[in-house]
Amino acid sequence: MTYPPVFTIAYLVHSDVELLRRTIPATLDALCRGTQHPYDLVLVVDGAESAPIDEITELAYTTWGFDEVRLRWRTRHRASGDQANNIHTQFVTDKSRFLITIEGDVVAFRDPNTTDVLAEIADTFDRCPQLALAQRIDDHDCWQWKLEDAGPALSEKARSVNRVSSHFLIYDTHRARPVMAASGGIPGDQFHDDGHTWMNYEDWLSHTFTHPAGPGIGYLHQLPLRVYHCDEKTEPGSAHYRRDLATRLRVFAEREHAVNKEFGV
Repeated sequence: MTYPPVFTIAYLVHSDVELLRRTIPATLDALCRGTQHPYDLVLVVDGAESAPIDEITELAYTTWGFDEVRLRWRTRHRASGDQANNIHTQFVTDKSRFLITIEGDVVAFRDPNTTDVLAEIADTFDRCPQLALAQRIDDHDCWQWKLEDAGPALSEKARSVNRVSSHFLIYDTHRARPVMAASGGIPGDQFHDDGHTWMNYEDWLSHTFTHPAGPGIGYLHQLPLRVYHCDEKTEPGSAHYRRDLATRLRVFAEREHAVNKEFGV
C-alpha cells in the first residue's frame, strides 16, 4: 500500500444513475487503466437527502471500485449560488498531491495509443513548476464565456487560458491550496446565480488563478483524452443547459460514437 496515494480521483454526483452507469466506468478506465501511479477513488454524493443513496452506494463498491463514498446533505452550511457550488466548496481535499474532480455528467475517453494518462498528467505538472490548476474540456465551443489564451503558454503541454469549467479539474494541491488561501479561501457564502448574473465556484477559481493575477490556468491540449460534458445548451449562445436525463444520455451516446470513429475503435 502506498500512502498517501499520488492521485485522488473524485466523481461528484447527485442522481441520474443511468447516466452514471455510463460516464463513471468510461472515465475511470480512461484515467486509470495501466497506470503505475497509486490513486484513491472517491465518490462524493451531494444532496444526499434526495439522492438514490442505496443504489449509488451499491454500484460504487461492487461495480465501479470506489474506495470511499461521501454523503453530503444540503440542509446545513450549503454554499450559495448554483447547486454545483456546494459539492466543490465542501470537497477540495489535499490528501494527495493531485486531485482530479469530475462532475457526474462528464465523461472522458482515452486515446487507445496511450499507456498511462496519470503519468502524463504528473509529468506535465513536474515540468511546469508554476502550474497549480489545469483542465481539459473538448466541447467548450458552446460556452457563453469563451475559452481564450491568457498570456504565454505555461509549457509546451499547457496553454495558459482565461477560465475553467468545474466539469473536469486537476489540482496540484500543494501549489493550489496556498493560492486559494491567499485570496481569502473559497467564499462559499458569497456565490450567487439568479440566471441572469452569477459568480459561482468556477468563476471564482478562474479569477483567482488566471494570469497575470494568478499563476495561470493550464489547458492540457496534448493530454491523450477527450473530455465532454454530456448535456447541451437550451439554445445557441445560452448560458443554460437542458439538464434532463434523456438529453444527457443522447449526448453521451453521440460523443462515444464520435470518439470511437475518431480513434478507429
